[in-house]
Amino acid sequence: MAIDMTPDITPDRLALQVREWLATNWRGVDDREWREKVVLAGWAAPTFAENAYGLGLSKSLAQVVSAEFTAVGAPRSCQDLGPGVVDGWVRMIGMAVARYGRPELRAEFVRDLLVGDADGGLALYSEPNAGSDLAGLQTRAVLDGDHWIVNGQKVWSSGPLNSTWGALLARTDEDVPKHQGITFFIVPLQQPGVEVRPIKQITGDSEFNEVFMTDVRVPAGNVVGEVNDGWRILQIVLAAEREWLGEYLESIGRPKEAAGEDGRTLAPIADGAADLVRAARRAGRTDDSAIRQTIAQLHTWRLVHQWTTERLSSASDSAQSQVAAAALGKLASSRILHSVGRFKAQMLGPQAMLYGPDNRTGDDVNREMMNAFTNSVGGGTDQIQRNIISERLLGMPRGHTPDRGVPFRDIRKGTAQRNISS
Repeated sequence: MAIDMTPDITPDRLALQVREWLATNWRGVDDREWREKVVLAGWAAPTFAENAYGLGLSKSLAQVVSAEFTAVGAPRSCQDLGPGVVDGWVRMIGMAVARYGRPELRAEFVRDLLVGDADGGLALYSEPNAGSDLAGLQTRAVLDGDHWIVNGQKVWSSGPLNSTWGALLARTDEDVPKHQGITFFIVPLQQPGVEVRPIKQITGDSEFNEVFMTDVRVPAGNVVGEVNDGWRILQIVLAAEREWLGEYLESIGRPKEAAGEDGRTLAPIADGAADLVRAARRAGRTDDSAIRQTIAQLHTWRLVHQWTTERLSSASDSAQSQVAAAALGKLASSRILHSVGRFKAQMLGPQAMLYGPDNRTGDDVNREMMNAFTNSVGGGTDQIQRNIISERLLGMPRGHTPDRGVPFRDIRKGTAQRNISS
């Protein structure tokens, strides 16, 4: 079935085409054949360009596609807008490769990511001596024929231990200022010279890793954007990550609950506060005016965060609106996550000090409070978000940067390796 995607297509016309396509193709089984059909039709990432398995739709039109798939229970559409973990990689790395990758890389990597063959990767950005000052990174990539040879160490790399690919920032020129000599790569990880060590977190999980690379080979065609233009590509990726983190981490900490333990349901507009009301009911404190006021405040923050993100995301695709949605959204979600965790611990009382599988309620609250720090650090710390908002949105002056304009080779830097996982 041919899809007629004219530039001025209306939501109703688009919905009809999606409905007709689903009637012909959806058979109720989410297998590889189905995933490939969705990708080749352009429904898997409809905001991507047509030369990257998309349809070039706006976000608002893509939501029409998502609604039609949801109506019939069909999965795999609009991964470029979804809140799940796999969707996050599509929204961050898939989008960057779709826009700036070479044709061969787009054809292979974006397709594999959408189908599920390249499901999840490692974000190889931060280093022991380059965290918030990420532009000070020292991992080096040197061109050798049709490959780049990479040596260096990364840390706090999020992603599964057995990842097949990584999104790598490496220095390719030391004779220019630090922001200008960085290149963005897609690096194959299943090769000699790559050692991935999991980092044990306070929750007991190991969602982050440190990665050591020794003479790792990266095909020259795996550069995203241009050589030495990686910092610009990274800003686009980080904006997408911050937007996704703000949606994902808050959504997993707030399961929908239609009713409390006493069977009373919440009004539709308030069901987003169901977890807070349930915590108060368990503590027998729903009649406490201070507790009710706190619930109302936290619920209001959630609503405003949701509305602001939707408004900024749909109003424009300009760089300014993307920065606003990303930085403001991530900072707001960080405040919400920490505040909700504290509230639930307060409602639970001494039981909130218990941890482990034998104390499920206390364990859940503890994990929620500790996981809130993931949003405060990952994708740029809360302090970095405040700097972005003050400088790029409010126009306030930048702080003093003594190494601005200085060739990276001449900047004083730390050189010690750190083994966090050992």
